[in-house]
Amino acid sequence: MIVISNWVLSKKDFIQISLVAVFAGICFGVVGSAITLLLQWFSLQQTGIDSASKHGISDRSSSRLGGLSLMVAVMMFFAVSYYQDSATFLSGLAGYGNHRFGIFAIMCCAAMGLAEDLKADFLSPLIRLALKFSLFAGIIFVWPELVPESLGMAGLDYLLSLPFVGALLLIIFLVGFINAVNMADGANGLVPGVAFFSILVFYLQTGRVVDYSFMSACGVFLLFNVVTGRLFLGDAGTYGLGAALAIYGLVFFNAEVFSLAFLASLFAYPCIDFLVSIVRRILVGRSPFSPDNDHLHNRIHFYLRPKFRSRVASNSLTGLLVSGSTSGLVLLGYVNEWWPASSNEWAYFFVFESVIYAIAFYLTGLRHRATQHAAAI
Repeated sequence: MIVISNWVLSKKDFIQISLVAVFAGICFGVVGSAITLLLQWFSLQQTGIDSASKHGISDRSSSRLGGLSLMVAVMMFFAVSYYQDSATFLSGLAGYGNHRFGIFAIMCCAAMGLAEDLKADFLSPLIRLALKFSLFAGIIFVWPELVPESLGMAGLDYLLSLPFVGALLLIIFLVGFINAVNMADGANGLVPGVAFFSILVFYLQTGRVVDYSFMSACGVFLLFNVVTGRLFLGDAGTYGLGAALAIYGLVFFNAEVFSLAFLASLFAYPCIDFLVSIVRRILVGRSPFSPDNDHLHNRIHFYLRPKFRSRVASNSLTGLLVSGSTSGLVLLGYVNEWWPASSNEWAYFFVFESVIYAIAFYLTGLRHRATQHAAAI
């Protein structure tokens, strides 16, 4: 055992944290290394502990305070950026929408999730739903420019042109997307990976400080989450990141920076998995929003788990495979200019992602059913 101040670490834990700190320092500077230690401190707290196997994947109890630590990390990158060059910082906040309303919505969503992380069922699902509807209704009231003028689909474009209907449709989308991100969170590196790849695209396109701060914080968290598996995003993290991706995605779409097809490809996994989960639950007579462990990432983990001795390896590999083969490939395509980011040709890639999802879901399901049948015999 290794004792550092009040921390008691095994030799393995010490090596893991050291490696994460080194890689975070290489990728994100001294702040990245410092945030690694912050994440380690949060992972040791007894508040917000998530029981093992809650998502059907984890084999160890871990902290749900990852969302809180992520928001602290974002603010640290914000502060350092301002300290290093206040003029560049302020100019980097300009453009692409009203930041104060967007950041306010993100922080409110994160705070709502944090209440659930600190005390389970503190807010009932119905109350949380009502709060999110009310929050985004208020945001759209003060920021009506967030509602898209056109999606390129005649029927929807007509509905969006009606102020009340357009606002209602956008609220439903925002709430649904946040819930989709929350539902997709189940494997180490899955949602952090999707968020990191997506916000890295935002940053490469715009160079904004807000994108750099979110991207860097997600990057450090991704490293820590994948290597240690001891700190989950929790509801604070998934609600906050879901709101950030949805709001800034809309801002960029309205500014004609990214096409709807490009954003659909970038956010493909949580959206496809959310819709598939609702449909399959309805087909078996269950509530569409009832939790289960039959998501694609659960099935992939079930397939990989017997191949590794490590409690974390199959979990983390699942998350990296899913996020890397969806949002990660879109990042690769963006950097290599497969199509312009504003092009609707990205719809072909979204179809490709949907087909791959269906094939993987079917094949991993065959393996799962075969194993269950063998166990029954």
